[in-house]
Amino acid sequence: MEGRIFITEDIKNYKKGKEILEKIKNYSVIESEAEFVKMIKDKKLTYKEEKQYMFFGVKKGKFLKEYHLDEKFKGIKEEYYLSYENNCPFNCLYCYLREYYGHGAFIFYVNIEEMFAELDRFKKKGAMISCGIVNDSLVMDSVTGITKDLIGYFKNRKELLLEIRSKSKNIGNLIEAGGSENVIASFTFSPQKVIDKYEFGTASLDERIESAVKLQNAGFKIGIRIDPMINIENCNAEYGEMTDKIFSKLDHNKIANIGIGALRYRKGLKQLVTRETKTDLFYNEIIVGIDGKERYFKTIRIDMYKTVVEKIKSYGEFEIYLGMEPEYIWQEVL
Repeated sequence: MEGRIFITEDIKNYKKGKEILEKIKNYSVIESEAEFVKMIKDKKLTYKEEKQYMFFGVKKGKFLKEYHLDEKFKGIKEEYYLSYENNCPFNCLYCYLREYYGHGAFIFYVNIEEMFAELDRFKKKGAMISCGIVNDSLVMDSVTGITKDLIGYFKNRKELLLEIRSKSKNIGNLIEAGGSENVIASFTFSPQKVIDKYEFGTASLDERIESAVKLQNAGFKIGIRIDPMINIENCNAEYGEMTDKIFSKLDHNKIANIGIGALRYRKGLKQLVTRETKTDLFYNEIIVGIDGKERYFKTIRIDMYKTVVEKIKSYGEFEIYLGMEPEYIWQEVL
């Protein structure tokens, strides 16, 4: 990674900045995040090549963000999220961050004291605050150590719920920190065929399940995220087998909740991906939804959801919700 890690000088003024600099010895100093992003763009790299670059700096704006949901959709668990980190080294073809940030480089902000001060002012009891909406919570955790800080903080904020979401098997810091009643470790689960075709660099299905089991044994409740479901060949059979595999291994009493959703994206994402990668991801029976995003016809989505939900219900009663779907879809499926 030499020559591909960049920092701003002021991270040396922060405890987390000093911690990180103990681990990354080969780095270059750059003036600002804006200059870093411009440098990336000027290099005319592919998205995959951009993902080899990292930036560590100080955040100027808010860390705690409200999750935007179209008013026509039924509410979901992910009301709020933290943005101490942007992007991740994984390369999932459907990831909306490709379009959202306009580059693939990993960015981490070291001024986490300000993030926790912001959380001190947040008083909405029972709210779930997610990590892993604009990043992958675990993939860079051996460098940043951020999950230990988060768990340490949320252990003293029992009225809030922390979700740590990932497609990584990098769970060492979580095991060390130990579980807490109000901390959920969530994994995005996909059939191995989906992982091989669309989720480059991520942990295998077996590794994700194994990591979830280890975390349950360490005192964590697990969130199951089957989102986005992708309409692959033999879709219902593949997702059915995957669901069986998950529920045959996990302790059902330590499953917090289950979020399910189908592939959705803005038209701009399709153009960005197909410019660099040959894929069949976007060529299916697609319509434009009420939020302007492209997605499968509702009959396809309902059929996909029902397959998984019926399979889950054969293992017991769990809290299940659908991501980015109107009320009538919830009623038909659940």
